[in-house]
Amino acid sequence: MATIRRSGKGWQALIRKKQYQGPKAKTFSSKSQALLWANAVEGSLKRPEQLDQPPPQILKEAIDLFIEGPMQEHRSGHNEQYPLRAMANSWIGGVRLNDLSIRHFALWRDERLLKVKSNTIMRELRILRVLLDWAKDEQGCLLQSNPARELKVRGTNDARIPHLTKKQEQDLLKQLAQSQNPNHLRLTQLALATAMRRCELLSIKWNDLDLDRRLVRLTRKDCAAKGLQRSERLVPLSPKAVKLLDQYPKEHQHIIGLSAGSARHGFDRARKAVGLNQLRFHDLRHIAISKMWADGMNALQISAVSGHKDLRMLMRYSHYQLGYRGS
Repeated sequence: MATIRRSGKGWQALIRKKQYQGPKAKTFSSKSQALLWANAVEGSLKRPEQLDQPPPQILKEAIDLFIEGPMQEHRSGHNEQYPLRAMANSWIGGVRLNDLSIRHFALWRDERLLKVKSNTIMRELRILRVLLDWAKDEQGCLLQSNPARELKVRGTNDARIPHLTKKQEQDLLKQLAQSQNPNHLRLTQLALATAMRRCELLSIKWNDLDLDRRLVRLTRKDCAAKGLQRSERLVPLSPKAVKLLDQYPKEHQHIIGLSAGSARHGFDRARKAVGLNQLRFHDLRHIAISKMWADGMNALQISAVSGHKDLRMLMRYSHYQLGYRGS
């Protein structure tokens, strides 16, 4: 198996197969790119009989292959694999793919409704739809259709109306300021000033910023429910965001020196300490967009900041009410 290691600011893939005559090492800007290249090279060295493996026969086999393959490149693959593994180990994991029908998924849905909310099932179902499409189109599985796309889940409603009073916001920021790592405070400050997602904020590097023109370049991977893609966009920064960024020290390559896990736990500790038990970090995106409406920005301006391509989705994040004025 190839070796993937750090090399300067990038990642180097080393091929150790003796029969390979091409370049033995290659450096990439990301670890995922290095893995893709190494897997492609080593895959090309397999004998024809190794490449001619039969397609998955049961759902569990398709799930295992999907987790080991495409899901490794998904933005939230480490979280999305848990419900899939639970499904693979349940009774439905043993059903043959060519026998799968909507009745199987309806029974699975009804069992899940006894444990989780309908919104959770809907999110898991979106991943299943992509998985079965992949199994049919790329693995040659004998599926006449995708039964997961035919299943309905009633009672789903993802709409939230989060709100922070001025005092609650101040209490939250004050609690975050007491963290040993000042990046916890910076992350929440920027979320309220930019309406960006946590993964977007954590991925921004200093060389992605153009503070003179008040712009930042964002690159983001899609989730498993959408497929394996990357999107890139230029986002305008508010004067408040620029002022905050000017104050932050350039100690690391990224503007926020936190891992995803550390960022999540730091925010959870702070919100619970001030009694905001129902608040989620993603709610800050709702709150920031609502403030933009209250400050008089129009839909085109806000969508350029938030990245929403659909006005209906933008309105779900907009909770402007008469008398509510953003700071």
